[in-house]
Amino acid sequence: MPPESGIPADVTPEYVRSLTGPTDQFLCRLQDNWPTLKFKGFRIRDMISNITLVDVPIDDIESEDNLSEADDPSKRLIKYHFGPDFLHLQTVGLTMGFGIGPQPIQNLEMIERHYFRGRVIQDYSFRFGFVIPNSTNEWEFCYDMPQFTQEEMQEIIDAPWEVKSDSFFFAEGRLIIHNRAEYNYAPLDGGE
Repeated sequence: MPPESGIPADVTPEYVRSLTGPTDQFLCRLQDNWPTLKFKGFRIRDMISNITLVDVPIDDIESEDNLSEADDPSKRLIKYHFGPDFLHLQTVGLTMGFGIGPQPIQNLEMIERHYFRGRVIQDYSFRFGFVIPNSTNEWEFCYDMPQFTQEEMQEIIDAPWEVKSDSFFFAEGRLIIHNRAEYNYAPLDGGE
């Protein structure tokens, strides 16, 4: 990253935990993914009812092989339209499938931060530990959802795409993947 951007040359877990708002750029390059970690689908479920809310098979995930640093960053921005009922959930589970190449990872960590209008509304950190080389794995993260007041929920519902998140994946303490997302909690039949 260029020094004038204010972003440190080596982005650390401590640095991303200090962020107070969503990033406006990716904090690592695609080529920083030295273990060649690739996502192989994901599923989101309500932990209380065990109902699957989102199920994205591997075929629906765009291959990073088709992406380059020169691409419009919006092509790499993920958008989720969950609807207002999602805000009432207490705990969700995100099951993520992934594989890695020939190099093992001694310590894999994911940090995810969600923001709304200048404040952090969710902050999660998960450690996977050792990842066997040339393996395919499944990892479930359990999230306790923030408990919003009715007024806060309505504010979020009335502001489609203003909830934003950054997900950072670190291997051996080095940032290898940075995903950015935006969320819409307006009614699902209300279009975008």
